[in-house]
Amino acid sequence: MTADSSLTPLQLHVAGATVRHDHPFAMPALPPQEPLTAALRDDWVRPLYMGLHQPQALACAQRLAQADATVIARLLGQFDWRSRTAGAYLAALTGQSAFTDQLGGLLLASEVCYAGSAYCLALAVFDTPASRDYLHRYLAHYLCQPQLHFDQEHAMAAIAYLDGQHGRDEAARHAPAWTGFAASRPGLALDDALAQFTSRMAALRALQAAAPGK
Repeated sequence: MTADSSLTPLQLHVAGATVRHDHPFAMPALPPQEPLTAALRDDWVRPLYMGLHQPQALACAQRLAQADATVIARLLGQFDWRSRTAGAYLAALTGQSAFTDQLGGLLLASEVCYAGSAYCLALAVFDTPASRDYLHRYLAHYLCQPQLHFDQEHAMAAIAYLDGQHGRDEAARHAPAWTGFAASRPGLALDDALAQFTSRMAALRALQAAAPGK
């Protein structure tokens, strides 16, 4: 699941490993994955990696039954932000919470850019104690790393969204650290992040509703 040591700096950059950093988290293991086929790339990655609000994502909703655990594991096992984003979205769309540890581990490691928002969305969709714990662990570490502007706002928005859905206040435990982190990022506001997260969740629910048999 980690980067192949044979990758060149350019290949790492293209894959999304634009910031290399140390972290204290163990990476969960996935079986070794073969490179993507053209069919997998065309069927899932290209329609999904730019976001669930894109018109082309609707085609994926029509064949969600084909997005089994093998497909999702294959996508998450690639060292590339596009494939991992697509895999996270498919896990969320199909409610495959068995991928909680893989998605939570990828979020904690933050190996590639852009994909973290999809991990946060999937973990919020699962909304289990385990999936929320990954969001909390991420925030506990990365809100104290202002030099790493990764997916802190997405994880905070995910917790705040779930709080609003269930009348909880789990985000409160991160409020002091969030205030300090946000102060280092002019223009960063939790209300804005929550509005964007809510919109992305609505797009996911609309795709689920469009799936055959729903």
